[in-house]
Amino acid sequence: MLSKEQRTESLIQKMAAEPPLRRNVWGSFVFLFPLLGIGLVLLFLSLYPITAPLIHIPTLFPDFLWIGIVGISAYWILSQLRFPEESFSKSSKLPILLGLIWVLYSGGLYAWDIIEDHEFSHHVGRCSATIFFSSILLCGSGIFILKNGNPGNPILSSAVLSIFSLALANLCLKFVCGDQSSYHIFFSHVLSSLFLFFISFFVFKNILKW
Repeated sequence: MLSKEQRTESLIQKMAAEPPLRRNVWGSFVFLFPLLGIGLVLLFLSLYPITAPLIHIPTLFPDFLWIGIVGISAYWILSQLRFPEESFSKSSKLPILLGLIWVLYSGGLYAWDIIEDHEFSHHVGRCSATIFFSSILLCGSGIFILKNGNPGNPILSSAVLSIFSLALANLCLKFVCGDQSSYHIFFSHVLSSLFLFFISFFVFKNILKW
């Protein structure tokens, strides 16, 4: 008679060997809907003289491009997370590592400006609040993707979902924030995103736990 551990291992191996269910192709691109909606709103606002000065076209490299890479990798991991996730544990950490590189790069850039005694404005602004509210609105698409996959690891899913929603929020913020100084990016964008990551991680972990 098989023990409990042997039965569990046998069940996991059986589920891993089963062919994946046929997925809805359009459902995989659900994260594009809020981005397209926000893009259309920004385009509409840029056509009017009153609101046009409020819209900022971000430079592609390096901040905007890197955040885009983080968001795309987080989306890819979210769309691939399935139970069991043992064989997927290594590549699933990619968005976390990419996000950490963004934090270290922004901190290093700010430290370099201090060492070189570069002049920059000590402006914080309302960007942290913008990231907070926009990440709440945009996390719904990530939750929808996770719901279709039924992942079995709430800790991993919560971390990737938090990075996904914050990456989308930072991408949208780049269109309305014109201050690209290292001080502002590090304190208003990076540190606030890092703080919100830990908060959203614990919130999502309680929601997605087994």
